[in-house]
Amino acid sequence: MNTLKSGCVALLATICSFHVAAQDVQPAHLEKINGTTRLVRNGEPMLMLSGEFHNSTCSTPEAMRRNIQTAKAMGLNSVIATVSWEQFEPQEGYYDYAQIDHVIKIAEEAQMPIGLIWFASYKNGESSYAPLWVKEDTQKYFRAKFADQTNSTTISPMCRRAMEADAKAFAKLMAHIKETDKQRLVCIVQVQNEMGAFMDIDHSEEAQEAFKGQVPLPIMKYMKKHEATLEKRLLKQWNDHGKKQTGTWTEVFGDTDYTKQLFMAYGFSRYANHIAKAGKAAYDIPMYVNCWMADENWEHHRYPNGGPRSIVMDIYKAYAPSIDIISPDIYVDNVRDIFHEYHRTDNPLFIPEIKREAGPAYYAFAETNAICYAPFGFEETYDDPYFIGEYKTLGELLPTISQYQGTGKMHGFIRQNGVDKPDSQAQLQFGKYTFDVHFIAGEKYAHGLAIQIADNEFIVAGVGCYIEFATRNTEETCKVAYAEEVTWKDNKWSTLFVLNGDETGHHNMLYLRGRMPNPDISYEGKNVPGPLFRPSYQRMHVSAWQNRYKVSGIYRIKLYTYPKK
Repeated sequence: MNTLKSGCVALLATICSFHVAAQDVQPAHLEKINGTTRLVRNGEPMLMLSGEFHNSTCSTPEAMRRNIQTAKAMGLNSVIATVSWEQFEPQEGYYDYAQIDHVIKIAEEAQMPIGLIWFASYKNGESSYAPLWVKEDTQKYFRAKFADQTNSTTISPMCRRAMEADAKAFAKLMAHIKETDKQRLVCIVQVQNEMGAFMDIDHSEEAQEAFKGQVPLPIMKYMKKHEATLEKRLLKQWNDHGKKQTGTWTEVFGDTDYTKQLFMAYGFSRYANHIAKAGKAAYDIPMYVNCWMADENWEHHRYPNGGPRSIVMDIYKAYAPSIDIISPDIYVDNVRDIFHEYHRTDNPLFIPEIKREAGPAYYAFAETNAICYAPFGFEETYDDPYFIGEYKTLGELLPTISQYQGTGKMHGFIRQNGVDKPDSQAQLQFGKYTFDVHFIAGEKYAHGLAIQIADNEFIVAGVGCYIEFATRNTEETCKVAYAEEVTWKDNKWSTLFVLNGDETGHHNMLYLRGRMPNPDISYEGKNVPGPLFRPSYQRMHVSAWQNRYKVSGIYRIKLYTYPKK
């Protein structure tokens, strides 16, 4: 009896201690570390090597449970999931917590941190995820109108009643997350999705009245305070017209199509801020908005006008202070430019949606201190060995990347297919050392990163290129002292190969051969193990080798110098 009693007491103590521990876990937050903004969870900076689920994956427990296991098996350390307003509030004032409950429960089962998307008033420039009771009542929840006064499929950003209804539901959602997510797995929340409307400007009566009114004071103050750093097109408008302290939109910014973009950005940023503010009042964790980006040939009927494109980011910063991050959704080839546009001192790079490819993650994490990289619909790549292989390599690199973000001792490089020449080059600078990166024309993928871990020692990762080394002192020769291929094992780098002689061009360069699996075979009843080998640099231009499947490898090198004379 005493043994049973003591066992029950011990079990109760264990349960209570777990409950207390879970309650003591602090919500995720953003924090400046080494001069760059990081996402911090459980007291540690977190890099989200992630993926965004397809829109409906999280609508049922069955679909989400299977796919979150897919994510873990593929090497993701987090996922971005969705919750929709139409499921959360199917009838006005009635809240159905079933979907958010199973999202949190399944995340707990998998021990997988998540970002959460609130599909609500806006999704891809339309209002398809608003509840039916909102969509049906176009008088109370009025739409943005075209010039001929026909209704669009998008709720007007000037519709106060829709904004209040959305904010009320979002606050209920965030309060419920705070109450039920004991392990604080929900790290960040996206407020709306790709806001904007497919029109030059909202022609509803309320919007046109606002457009003819005064430019709001917060925007005027922000413009004046940040004149030196305004985006160039916005700066031109400001220089031409914005010195006026008051006036209508056309009086301050001029009568241009771009002025209409500024006004639409004002409307949607104000809308998003009201909802985020209500949500943060219930549960204060990081929040962001994302952008369906236009190319340089912007046409308002092809892209949602008013979304947080980089050229109107300053409007969002002025009028949406409750939004922590403005994020790009990237389906274009010039990823380097996009990364840099959204990586600012007041805006960390968080990539919640990008094409289903892994290579750009190296540049994003290493060069622009990204805190998240999440290809959209990653489930479709479950049988893509290249994607999985690159995520495995990135998973090994993440602890070191996390350690060096913001230090200036890490750089990324990538050849942008469709933008750069096949044999293009990049140059990296590490103190006195110069790395000349040569992309190999015949290789399908070419990307990587380099991290200076000591004065003359580096971790380099990548595929499809080779690197030559020099110093700022033209009277010195720079050589490879040693090179080895490594893997992250038991929280340290372990050597797979020592590379010398033919593997380093007699210590003149580092060839990023990449990892190439050689499967075992069976021959005449004998099992023949696949060899562990890496070819010499002389094979780099052989087409048969270039066409073989490979993913990024990881290398540790040490450099040395000596006088040329």
